[in-house]
Amino acid sequence: MAHGAAAVLFAIRAVVLTVGETDPSVLGGVRALGADTIVTDARPSLAASAAASAAGLAYVPFLSVSDVDRLLYDAAALDALRSIPGIAGFHYRAEDVIEGYTRPEDQQRAYAILKALFPGALVLYATRLDLVASDPAYLDGYFRPQFTDLVAPYFYPVGTTPLGVYRESDPWEERLASLLEALAARVAPGQGVLPVLQAFEQEGFPVGPELASRQMAVYRTIWPETPDVAAFWWGAGVPYVLTGLEGRPLLRSGFTRLFLGLPPKPVPRAVPARP
Repeated sequence: MAHGAAAVLFAIRAVVLTVGETDPSVLGGVRALGADTIVTDARPSLAASAAASAAGLAYVPFLSVSDVDRLLYDAAALDALRSIPGIAGFHYRAEDVIEGYTRPEDQQRAYAILKALFPGALVLYATRLDLVASDPAYLDGYFRPQFTDLVAPYFYPVGTTPLGVYRESDPWEERLASLLEALAARVAPGQGVLPVLQAFEQEGFPVGPELASRQMAVYRTIWPETPDVAAFWWGAGVPYVLTGLEGRPLLRSGFTRLFLGLPPKPVPRAVPARP
């Protein structure tokens, strides 16, 4: 990740970690998938950064909007963050509201602060897709693609989803495509997309190795050239009814094929900082 006026990105093959960001066995398992990036739910730490670097992985930790605001008036906090080497970027959201409902003004401020303080870093705000269908005011009220370097949509289509119950054999692609089409109509031409795919199995809803490629195929009907992909998640740290990649070898094999099928040396592309 180059420093400068804008982030310079290569293809991203990311796995989300809710726990285990300093565990060499977890990071080794992630790297074995063909992934090159971890996105963590934890805030930045020297231990996690060092562990990711040792495993050959880029490191994208979490900051809340409040954390970002603090960087403007707490010099010690800013110095501590800048002292952690190897941070490739950040993902952010407000913790005082329901996930998906970070206020537009908070998105704008957090994005601007992070881009000003860390101009070479990737800055991400994820988009909760189920709200596109369940809340008619969501897109107008909260979707602001200009405040993220890559639009990062997420909807996990198999299981007891917020929009209905689906088994892997059901035609859930139609539902996912309808959500993405509504989003795509508001995304500027040329803005990158980071699809965040379901990489877990819910108890009672078995999934196989094709789940990864089926999800990605839907994204590519709308954004054919996207070289990026993220998998949610490796596993552990959530209720036992969900099992991530760590505990599902067939699911792991599907994501390995997907990760390794992406271009190994894509042409870099610049992501300009947005207003």
